[in-house]
Amino acid sequence: MEPLLAPGDYLLTRLIRNGRAPRRGDVVVFRTGDRYLVKRVIGLPGETVSVEAGVLMIDGIPFDDPWWSAATRPDGHWPVPQGSFFVFGDNRPGSAHDSRSSGPITREQIHSVAVARYWPLSGVRRLP
Repeated sequence: MEPLLAPGDYLLTRLIRNGRAPRRGDVVVFRTGDRYLVKRVIGLPGETVSVEAGVLMIDGIPFDDPWWSAATRPDGHWPVPQGSFFVFGDNRPGSAHDSRSSGPITREQIHSVAVARYWPLSGVRRLP
């Protein structure tokens, strides 16, 4: 999730309750296997996320991605099933275990939404 987050950062999170679904742009903490990962929600249930010639598309419309300014790779086409979310790391080339390789995550996998970084003290900030 660099440059937004770095290894060793501590996050303040808000638990996801039954009433609120994650929104596009939320940084979520989710469980996969025996560990927790942090990624950004890009695709919502029922949408199709694709990358064409390096351009991120949502339902066939170019998405002005405020979290990554370079081309996104690899090209591909990923439908997001109902009840699932498509997540990317902010550092697209270095992002491991995001939905491009591991598939969409389910609502049940999502533990919380990150709202702020509180450590290190020099980097305290509210997260977008």
